[in-house]
Amino acid sequence: MKRLFTFLIIINLSIYSCGIENEKNLNNFVSDKQKFSIFLYEVNSIYDLFKERYGFSKISEEHKLIKDLLLDEIYNNDLDYIFDIVFPLPEFTVGYSPKLLVISPRDRIYREDELLLVHDLSLEEIESIESAVQEKIDYSSVVVSIGGVAAYPSIIKETNNYGNLFKSHAHEWLHQYLIFFPLGRAYFDDPKMKTVNETLANIYSERLLLSICSKDIRLKDKICDDNKLTSDFNYGSFIRNLRLEVDKLLESGKISESEELMESARMKLENEGYYIRKINQAWFAFNGTYADSPTSSSNIDLEIESFIESQESIGVAIKKLRKVKNFQEYEVLISQKK
Repeated sequence: MKRLFTFLIIINLSIYSCGIENEKNLNNFVSDKQKFSIFLYEVNSIYDLFKERYGFSKISEEHKLIKDLLLDEIYNNDLDYIFDIVFPLPEFTVGYSPKLLVISPRDRIYREDELLLVHDLSLEEIESIESAVQEKIDYSSVVVSIGGVAAYPSIIKETNNYGNLFKSHAHEWLHQYLIFFPLGRAYFDDPKMKTVNETLANIYSERLLLSICSKDIRLKDKICDDNKLTSDFNYGSFIRNLRLEVDKLLESGKISESEELMESARMKLENEGYYIRKINQAWFAFNGTYADSPTSSSNIDLEIESFIESQESIGVAIKKLRKVKNFQEYEVLISQKK
């Protein structure tokens, strides 16, 4: 129990320390009732976990299986602590994942600050917050829905896709695990380290899904069924080219032209069946944190994939990466490989 509360304190300090010294305080643009409280969520959820653990409440067969599958994979990759203890234990709650307010300078794509918001904001409230940011500090901003948060237990967005649920659970667990090591604690020190952490978590979750789907597991048809829609329109290529064009325009100081291009692209995507409420610098800054996404201009995903392939296992790779304190150390490690 003592270890659990220590873990919760570290998680809260990590989340709340983000942006404390930033002169553009995002708290100025939202009301108290619009902010999401990690602390209150954790208090309520820990109580729910105790009820579940002692049989006072039940979870679905699918959710229990997903927790068990991740626990098995953690052991298989030797990411447990001494005496075969996995900490933190993989736990999650499914429901309304919070929204996130993200800001970026208008003259470049840079994830400068962010703030968790409640899930049930109206469109009017969202647009009011975004407008206030631009009017008062002339920054690009966007309020986005997020798939999960590495509180404890993890908050996972409700979904009927059990493969995505497993990946979200694995992704958020790795963040929880890494917070006890230099790599995880460097998350808020440098946008590049944020990208390293997020991209590693994405790659980890994808590889673990492939691992469990290569085995004879229960409910395999539900967890491993891809169900990807086929289309002649290549969304990934379109977004990647848009990002490159926007970067070029911003580097040339053509801010208005870049914003017009992004809005034009958004409307084209809508005509192709991809509805995105707003595409701007902040939207790219948020989504581009994941280097394996077409919204990113980073090669960090290729570097991490290559590094993992050079190691005995993904568990060995993570044990080496978790010691990294800054981006310079990351570059040295990646270049050395074995």
